[in-house]
Amino acid sequence: GDVSTKTAGLATAKILFNSIISTPGAKCMVADIKDFYLNTPMGRYEYMKIPVDIIPATIMEQYKLADLVHNGFVYVEIRKGMYGLPQAGRLANDALVAHLATNGYIQDAHTHGLFKHKTLPIAFCLVVDDFAVKYVGKKHADHLLSVLREKYTISTDWEAKLYCGLTLKWDYRNRIVDLSMPGYVAEALRRFLHPDPTRPQHLPHSWLKPNYGARTQFATPDDDSPPMDAADTLRLQKVVGVFLYFGRAMDSTM
Repeated sequence: GDVSTKTAGLATAKILFNSIISTPGAKCMVADIKDFYLNTPMGRYEYMKIPVDIIPATIMEQYKLADLVHNGFVYVEIRKGMYGLPQAGRLANDALVAHLATNGYIQDAHTHGLFKHKTLPIAFCLVVDDFAVKYVGKKHADHLLSVLREKYTISTDWEAKLYCGLTLKWDYRNRIVDLSMPGYVAEALRRFLHPDPTRPQHLPHSWLKPNYGARTQFATPDDDSPPMDAADTLRLQKVVGVFLYFGRAMDSTM
């Protein structure tokens, strides 16, 4: 079946930030669920086999696994969510959404990951287990946290300094929020071993200078370089992915 999870996108988060600074008295706080994927009850159990030679002797002894070895493996029944299980995120999200709904927090029918309360002046966007919360009155944010703490361990940042890789600087008095990603581009250039150019180039490719004064401008010759192999293709995909996120989050001109 479908194991994907609908979460809020960057556009939703940034529109929520705009809504916060546009609403008199509104503020932002960020919350995070600890060990979100773990221990979610499963309606149907899964099974896994673990090679004995990767299980430490202390674990074999502590759980008396020697008598359970079959053909060099220990077979395991998985009854709750765990990392590496494809449906773990979906199960955890379904359980969270159901718990929120019983307490009046309803997900928008048209915008994934955007929740509002039926009566309280509070809304939030959810990306996996990260909450960006818009609230008017701290008691309403405390209500959301109390609901979450009924089932989860929660960490909070009342200054809302960081969300989904975005560094946030709030000025509620002047209704301004600055978004930045300090060091993101420099780290990406180091990661991909990209040398500093001798001449700055502000285009995706080198500029082809026209032949000024010529009556006819000839087309550039076809690119006859060999196709990229699998390794180069993967590298290109990584570069595009890293900078696409930065472009969507920070620099729309990119």
